[in-house]
Amino acid sequence: QPLHARARSSECTMAAEVASFLQRQREVHADAASEYARMEDLYARKLWHQLSLAIAEFVTQPRLQGTDGTELAELYENFIKHFETKMNLLALAKLVIAISRFFPTERAKLFVSSLVEKLTDDPEALTLCKSELAALNLKAGDAAACRSLLDEAESVLNTLAGLDTEVHISFYATLSAYYKLQGPAAEFYKSALLLLSYQPLEKMAPAAAATLAFDLGIAALVGKGVYNFGELLQQPVIGLLESTGAEWLATLLRVFNAGDIEQYEQLISTHRAKLEAQPALVSNAGFLKEKIALMSLMELVFAHVGPSADHSLSFELVAQRTKLPVDEVELLLIRAMSLQLVRGEIDQVEQLVTVSWVQPRVLTHDQVANMSELLQKWKVQVQDTLSFLEAEAPEFGHDANF
Repeated sequence: QPLHARARSSECTMAAEVASFLQRQREVHADAASEYARMEDLYARKLWHQLSLAIAEFVTQPRLQGTDGTELAELYENFIKHFETKMNLLALAKLVIAISRFFPTERAKLFVSSLVEKLTDDPEALTLCKSELAALNLKAGDAAACRSLLDEAESVLNTLAGLDTEVHISFYATLSAYYKLQGPAAEFYKSALLLLSYQPLEKMAPAAAATLAFDLGIAALVGKGVYNFGELLQQPVIGLLESTGAEWLATLLRVFNAGDIEQYEQLISTHRAKLEAQPALVSNAGFLKEKIALMSLMELVFAHVGPSADHSLSFELVAQRTKLPVDEVELLLIRAMSLQLVRGEIDQVEQLVTVSWVQPRVLTHDQVANMSELLQKWKVQVQDTLSFLEAEAPEFGHDANF
């Protein structure tokens, strides 16, 4: 029998098997008969893109939620496999991952792994699957395998531009989940903020959004090296915390960002039970006391940057702002300089610190307003200086000819 004849015969047999399977599914799942009929029509017309979209929509049906995935596993084995080589590989990866989420962890790992070897020519689809496998390994308790897969995925993210948003979401969701379990808190904070840049809280499931907002708030407080919450406060995290019974945490974040030690002490007194219910806050009590003192110092420096300021602060002023004894101010300044929060010179004899630089920060609306006021004062001073020069030295006036 000629080759083309055998190929045509095989194709006809496959089409018959597909038609038979879809007919059985229409009978068994009468409530989805129209969807199965549509799949059969698109398959017969070889409209692979439209068929991919139809199946992706089918997988999200409410009636399938809470099932064990048997119907979808049968759909993949008896239908999707017949034309998966004609599908866009990223679309195939998304579909396989969506189906795998109906399965227990180990079965899901095997299911997604079976697709990986078919994606070697598509780094985007391969990265999506590796991120999903990393998440499944983390769920199974294998943090080392999770980290290894994340490293492989990250190397692609760092070299390829224009990747699908879902690839970034999957990677950063898994990376933040890894750091939530393994630490450190500062890395969780960074990866969770990156996740929010691709998947805002309002696009997450309500429970997942509330959990992430709370975890972000705690991580911001206890994270080493996190001394500005401006980026976090720009997110709708605060509003979500306030609407989910964690308004104490929202207030605490604002107080820390403002370096308001007096308000911090009041909050500790008012919400002691809620604070003590968080092990991360209890175990970092000493660090939190130091952190708000450092943030208070940064706010003090920021507020004293202006046209008439010489950038010098007395130890007494720093002590008043940070609620520290004067003899502990120098240690605080040394600590701030070692953390690269500020740069400057300390005059032990005169008990002064002259600040030349403060760590750049994302500003809140109030801080932007303060900076605007400082710039306006600077503008007035520059204009006054110019007027003085024009009056005292006319040769430097507007009409000067150089």
